[in-house]
Amino acid sequence: MFDRNTQTAPLAGKVRPAARRRRWTLLRRFRRSQDGATAVEFGFIAAPFLMLLWAIIETALMFWTTQVLEEALTQASRVVLTGESRALYASNNASVNAAAFRDAVCARAPLGLVDCTKLAIDVRTYASFGAASSGTSSSNPLAGGGLNTNTFSYSPPGSNQIVVIRAALDYSLFLTSWASTSLANIGPGRRGIVASVALRTEPFV
Repeated sequence: MFDRNTQTAPLAGKVRPAARRRRWTLLRRFRRSQDGATAVEFGFIAAPFLMLLWAIIETALMFWTTQVLEEALTQASRVVLTGESRALYASNNASVNAAAFRDAVCARAPLGLVDCTKLAIDVRTYASFGAASSGTSSSNPLAGGGLNTNTFSYSPPGSNQIVVIRAALDYSLFLTSWASTSLANIGPGRRGIVASVALRTEPFV
């Protein structure tokens, strides 16, 4: 007859040491395993890496906007060079002419990088390039730690005149923390971008 007690007792004594050996084997494998080391190390460096990456993108966008503004201003200034501006901006109100010229600059700035509501235009004529150099430096819109465009206006250029055209943009940075501190020059999270073109108009009639 089958004796349940005599058969189970020896088996139980053999199973317990085998289970302990398996547990110790798993613990040793877990201690020696390095499969998750990369994930843990990335967890330590992820935050500073992503912050540095975002700062690089922020700087690249700012320089890209500067380049786009300069190119758009150069293209829009061609009508001043050729004298076409006399017909395009013929209002007796300087503010109206400046706004129309601003719209022409914004139309040439792709991807909406230039916020037209924060762009100011200044068009001035000078007797010589030397006078133009001293005139623009004395009315620097970034002087004083802010963006001052109160003196900006539009002076209709005549034939064979020295003209300086400036565009000042109040550019909003995406970051307002430590990453934008070195980029901001007119207040927290803001940078004043100024593009300029100096030319002599053609001897149009």
